[in-house]
Amino acid sequence: MNIVSVRICNVILTAVIAWSGHSNYLWYIAAMHLSIEVLNLQATYFTHPYKLYNFIFWAYELVLLERLRKVFFTDTIEWLLNCAEHFSFAIVICLKVYIYTAVFTGRYLLNRWWIGAIAVIVFNIIGLFNEVFQNTLAHRSAFVFIPDSIKDLKMNLLGTGVFISAVVLRIFWVRKNLAH
Repeated sequence: MNIVSVRICNVILTAVIAWSGHSNYLWYIAAMHLSIEVLNLQATYFTHPYKLYNFIFWAYELVLLERLRKVFFTDTIEWLLNCAEHFSFAIVICLKVYIYTAVFTGRYLLNRWWIGAIAVIVFNIIGLFNEVFQNTLAHRSAFVFIPDSIKDLKMNLLGTGVFISAVVLRIFWVRKNLAH
């Protein structure tokens, strides 16, 4: 997905969200879109599979559509949807931090292990900050997490684990192929 396609899709998504009366989610689209624009201004980003990354980063914005729905499922299904949201949030944001780190530091300055470690640390700080922010919005004590917040943090860690596993497998694959 090239940047023009991302822009068009975000205009449509913004219109849908604004029309639905949930304009409080527009900041999320703006932040995610700005981060994609910044990446697409970097020449080194185009040495990566940038069209795939653009698609992944844009597609995650579609999680907002889940929040607009008027139909609700059983508590178990709702719980599973929320788990899937946090799990995929972890993978997508870790990937975005990984790509940002690779693009802005240069792959040769930091090796893939360090880039993966930075992505995991930064994402988990973001995830923790998100839960503290949600507590603040709900007028709860900032660092006393309710069971739902603990579940979200666990899903973030599980997604982080999948991400770091993919990084490790990729590192071993690259090393194996370079050795031949």
